[in-house]
Amino acid sequence: MKLNNVTPHRWRRLARLVAASVLTCGLLAAGLPVPAQAAAPTVVAPLRYVYVSSTPRLVGDPTVGGLLKVDVSSTYAHVSPEGGVPAISYFWTRDGVVIPGANGTTYRATPADLGRVVAAHLTVTYDADSTLTVQASHPLRVAAAPRARGFNGDGTLDMFARDSAGRLLLYPTDGRGNWQPTQVIGWGWNNFNLLLSPGDFDGDGTVDVLARDGQGRLFLYQGNGSGGWKKAFQIGQGWQGFKDLVAPGDFNGDGTNDILAKDPAGNLFMYPGNGRGGWLAPYRIGPGWDGYYAVGAGHFLDTPDLVVLTRPFWGTLEVRTTNRNGWFEEFGLPGGFGGSIGWGWESVARIGMAGDFNGDGYPDVYGIDNAGRMTMYLGDPGGYGHFGITGFRWKGSPAVGWGWGGFTAVF
Repeated sequence: MKLNNVTPHRWRRLARLVAASVLTCGLLAAGLPVPAQAAAPTVVAPLRYVYVSSTPRLVGDPTVGGLLKVDVSSTYAHVSPEGGVPAISYFWTRDGVVIPGANGTTYRATPADLGRVVAAHLTVTYDADSTLTVQASHPLRVAAAPRARGFNGDGTLDMFARDSAGRLLLYPTDGRGNWQPTQVIGWGWNNFNLLLSPGDFDGDGTVDVLARDGQGRLFLYQGNGSGGWKKAFQIGQGWQGFKDLVAPGDFNGDGTNDILAKDPAGNLFMYPGNGRGGWLAPYRIGPGWDGYYAVGAGHFLDTPDLVVLTRPFWGTLEVRTTNRNGWFEEFGLPGGFGGSIGWGWESVARIGMAGDFNGDGYPDVYGIDNAGRMTMYLGDPGGYGHFGITGFRWKGSPAVGWGWGGFTAVF
């Protein structure tokens, strides 16, 4: 039979295909092996696509001794095609290198992290071929220990107070809302007209104190980490031109603690610490701060943002934030509105923040009224991440001491 439209070339090709088919069938029928090129192709199941609804966030306190956390409250894992329950694991890195033993949802920064960038990572696994690793947003450079780490080395809140005789007193706590025995840690401090603690200012891991005398000289008193001193030395002069100094923490994000200085005209200046007890080049942040009582509050909202608390003359307590870039966010400037967290604070003579008084993991604010009573305002920023400043709450405001009005300085 003649096949229409089949050229001799096509006919020879068709004949070869038919012959190969017959040969293969014969080999299979005889139970003989089929040549490799004739083997049926292996069918491989396609990999499943793993994804998350949103990137987890790195939150918490990015300072030595601070607790960092992975926030996965808005992160959900998915796989397509669907099926199975994912296993979730974590790991942390320091400057891109995995930190041994750090495999939970939280990580407490150590002295080895000082000045380093710490990041958190989450791995979602459905099966061996269906896995995804994502990095939590905004890796953080860990800053030096803040004022909140305390002065005597136990990591709990301590208060400094100077009496009329010029003695410097330390009021330590046990970290659970109880005072420990008072200690005298210095004499002759009535030579100074301004005292504050910047946290660890010289990079040795211990909390220090800054003191300004009547000639405008600024001194650094190095803490020894056990409630005493190493040595003191001058780190500046001409500081008599400032009306107030504020210790916010690491304001510019370089890992060292800084100082904000306010002049009588209400101009605010940034003095970056160099991490060795000295300074980098200062600069002016802006005007308008003359009407505000300002207090450095560290990571008061349990976020990487730093907070300065202010009280204008009408008595509200206001939150002003910076994301550690050396400037306040726009709503954190005078005339902006970072948010109020209290009213009636005009009756409080002194306000400050020295750490966590009751041991719940959140920093607290102390206030001393004109009668000398100290009240501890117990902060609860647990709702801030979802609701903004309206989610901030006070857990309570217990009176924790009397007779504090007789001191010439409390910090």
